[in-house]
Amino acid sequence: MKTLSLLATTILAGHTLLATSAWADTPPVPPSQDLEQNYYDRQKIDISNVRDFYENLMIADAMIHSDGMFDAKTKWKFTLYQMILAGSNHHQARSAYQLSLLGVPNEEIVALWSPDFVSNIEDDRLRVAFEYLDVASKLPTRVTADTHAMLRTYYADRQIVELFELTGINASMATHDQILPIATDQETIDWANANLSGVGWKPGHNQGSANEQRANPFVGEMLVALHDEFVADWNAGDLTAKAPQLTTDFLNQVTGYGIPLLTFDGDQDGIEEPFDFYPAEYLRWEDPDAKSANLPPAGTPPFNVAAYDYKYFEPATIPATEHSYSERHKLDNSWSRKSSLGTLGMDAFTLQRDRALTLQRKWELFFVYQLASGCVHCQAHGAFGTFQEMEDDYVYDKIPPQDMPMVVNKIRSLMDFERADHLSAADKAAFRLARDAGTLPGRTTAAHIEELRRHYNDREIQEIITTLVLTPWLSTVMQSQSTVTDQYSMSWTMKNLGAMGWNPGVHTGLPLEQRPYHMSQYYGVVGGDMMSGIVSDAISEWLDITVPLGVDSDGDGVENGFDGFPNDPTRWADTDGDGIEDKSDSDIDGDGIPNNQEISAGSFPYKADSDGDGIGDAEEVQAGSDPTDPRSM
Repeated sequence: MKTLSLLATTILAGHTLLATSAWADTPPVPPSQDLEQNYYDRQKIDISNVRDFYENLMIADAMIHSDGMFDAKTKWKFTLYQMILAGSNHHQARSAYQLSLLGVPNEEIVALWSPDFVSNIEDDRLRVAFEYLDVASKLPTRVTADTHAMLRTYYADRQIVELFELTGINASMATHDQILPIATDQETIDWANANLSGVGWKPGHNQGSANEQRANPFVGEMLVALHDEFVADWNAGDLTAKAPQLTTDFLNQVTGYGIPLLTFDGDQDGIEEPFDFYPAEYLRWEDPDAKSANLPPAGTPPFNVAAYDYKYFEPATIPATEHSYSERHKLDNSWSRKSSLGTLGMDAFTLQRDRALTLQRKWELFFVYQLASGCVHCQAHGAFGTFQEMEDDYVYDKIPPQDMPMVVNKIRSLMDFERADHLSAADKAAFRLARDAGTLPGRTTAAHIEELRRHYNDREIQEIITTLVLTPWLSTVMQSQSTVTDQYSMSWTMKNLGAMGWNPGVHTGLPLEQRPYHMSQYYGVVGGDMMSGIVSDAISEWLDITVPLGVDSDGDGVENGFDGFPNDPTRWADTDGDGIEDKSDSDIDGDGIPNNQEISAGSFPYKADSDGDGIGDAEEVQAGSDPTDPRSM
């Protein structure tokens, strides 16, 4: 057994655990004229809003930022730091303003911009969380098994998952701002100009015209009101209870854009009636004049394809680490039901049915985005999801053997779509946006939006954007969690894309770590249950592991399943259930090895069986085995 692991050395030295970047060559920086080009009439795209999607995004944001295993103030600091790394001006201002409303002094807020901020944090536990953000806030991420070990030295799995979920939801928010910069409300801009000028913050593209500007900031009382209204009629212990509903129109309160309230879809073609010009005719909905009316102004230069043409797919590499992955599937068991209600709602709305875009097109966009994001797990899901939608076009969902090479080659062509002859100019415009949105900081510009306006109406553009806002939540969480991919997706992708250099990277693992379904299959299972009158536990069904219900008896933001003191709102942390709060417990996981000895040996104070191999740490230490390596003993 190692006497002093890299983990312990790293913690003692205060260094950040990094892995080699997935990019072999640096992608090109957008031309300066594209970076400077103004966005215009953004509100017209926003008015073509997919209301159900964006309400779920707001719900996820409100839920994850409420008190939980991390208090709200700490989570807003995490968010501000992540938005600084991701380059989102709007969310930097919003997060900093929210911290000010929570009573955080301005000098404490602006300190997060300092390059020495993380290394100067004296609290080891807090510093480790920010070190995770350093490797997870940019896409492709650089999260490794050593990152997991670093976190598990200081946090219980439920806390780690809350941090992962927060990072994923923030990635979606940052991507939304970078694809179509949010015209920030004047109140937030005024506050940021007065308080953040010393760190160089500027509104940039977030300074919109009077018509574009949002009406109110999504902070403070409005954020609390949305959270409270959503949970008010939610019976967290009853899966048969009606899903919680919002009655207040928070979307229009924030934007002031007059987004239609009516989402009725009488002909069931996926297009809500405010945007359906033929509401009684299935699969006919477009206004013939909508696209021509949406063209950019005369003189707008064509998209400079050559400036953005680069190799965006790199085969996965497995970085050398001191530690092996352990019990990745146990992280699934620690998801928060409150925030998952919003994120799974976004997921379901986007990937369950054809709307303005077909499901095949949305899976293709998902796949191209993930090729750029470096999420190998998501690449497998995107490739297999595209295949399944192409298969659905055949009679009896069965592709004849003679057609299979053509189908596979079409999916392979997305790995270099610029040279795919079967794709139209409109196809490539959408894929360019997906590719350049697939990193954080992103490389999308106003030129991308103008190219889309040559081919799509506002409702279609909005749906392209929502698909790409969903994907960073998944890629960030799945890369942070190093999720083991289901066999369906993995085997198909290895068989059909292996010749292109695709490999599963770190996303292979033990059978017990695998999720049972590709997302599209999961929807089929849940849908089949509903048709049979069965009430599905959607979160547990997807993960194939029981996620504790969201019952929180003392209202402290920590569900009873994870709360060592479920009737005391001032305490929750008791990992081993011995009645001693973790901060006062010399042996947090109750395995018989004191915390300080676990840190020096490289095992995890919050896990009695650090590697999840069924043999406790104390027994492994006694036998001379490595308690962090499931292959040892």
